[in-house]
Amino acid sequence: MGLLIVILILKNIFSPSAKQAYTFDTVSLGNIDQLVTENGTVTSSNQTDVYSPANGVLDQLFVHNGDNVSVGEKLFTVRSSATAQEQAVAYANYLSAQSNLNADNATLYSLQSTMFADWQTFTNLATSSTYQNSDGSPNYTNRVLPQFTTAQDNWLAAQANFKNQQSVIAKDQAALNSTYLAYQATQNATVTAPSNGIIANIVGLTGSKVQAETSSSQATATTTVITPVMIIGTNHGSSIQTTVSEVDINKVALGQKADVTFSGIPNKTYTGNIIQIDSYGTDTNGVVTYNVFLKLPNADNLVRPGMSANLTIHTAQKDNVLTVANAAIIPYQNGKAVQILAKNDKVKFVPVLVGLRGFSRSEIIKGVSQGEKVILGNTQLTNNQSSGPNNGG
Repeated sequence: MGLLIVILILKNIFSPSAKQAYTFDTVSLGNIDQLVTENGTVTSSNQTDVYSPANGVLDQLFVHNGDNVSVGEKLFTVRSSATAQEQAVAYANYLSAQSNLNADNATLYSLQSTMFADWQTFTNLATSSTYQNSDGSPNYTNRVLPQFTTAQDNWLAAQANFKNQQSVIAKDQAALNSTYLAYQATQNATVTAPSNGIIANIVGLTGSKVQAETSSSQATATTTVITPVMIIGTNHGSSIQTTVSEVDINKVALGQKADVTFSGIPNKTYTGNIIQIDSYGTDTNGVVTYNVFLKLPNADNLVRPGMSANLTIHTAQKDNVLTVANAAIIPYQNGKAVQILAKNDKVKFVPVLVGLRGFSRSEIIKGVSQGEKVILGNTQLTNNQSSGPNNGG
């Protein structure tokens, strides 16, 4: 009896285990559509933000959301909330900035005159027979004399002073623009349409507070966000901006089509086409992406700026080629392979050359034939009894 038990134990140890069950796919002819899927955001190329030129309240609104307007049409009036003292101070600052600009301009003209005079003195000296040879070439032997170097230095100094004063004028002009905007922000104002389009996103009703977009508010944009009173746009020219990874960027090309869907617009698919691709990537925490823009020629009123879009870009297609399921293709000896089950029930690795890769199936250029059965999944990860990739079948 004891001998029988030992025989049974040895049989269980050394006899083959139960036959491994595999799932197979059949190599077959089919069409491969290479896809790149991304998310994007709808943008509008025909959007104009209309800001208030004054701090105060909306006194009158002449339009409503959805109205069509033309350039020059009255949109709204603003009643300034500035006191008489604030208006006087703003106006005084504006006049002071204007006075500074005028004075510095006068200085600029004087420096320009001096520069031209010094340049003429230097030029006359440099072209004289003392400092210029008979053939017109410079006489460097005499050009080290104090008389020559002094004239040259005077001209260069005058030129530097003139250029420095130009920088002063630029600062004065910026200060004048700033004080003018600040003064305008204390005045009642009537705003007209800067472009044709459809009114949207009116900030509120009559009596709503509005804030001017002055240089001081722009300088503190990190803490103060100035909201436009309204937006003028159109339903035409909608586009989508997306980012594509460095892995996929060389698959996309101008003119390629994309299926576009929106979570907010169920049961509807739009068609877009790529109109612009960035050449330089953006590195965000080590991840490089490229901006890609698509046009939506069939966009309707349901597509709104700011909506999130789901994109499926058709980057390449091949018809009537040998295909296998992507799950059957595995890494093998620095390339790719599929696995088949040999007659002895051992797994055999067959190297293959993969062509176009689709969403669920890929093109096989060589390695297997139509009708062959290939194993889905990597048997090395699921079956310890199978032969390794260096063992034949």
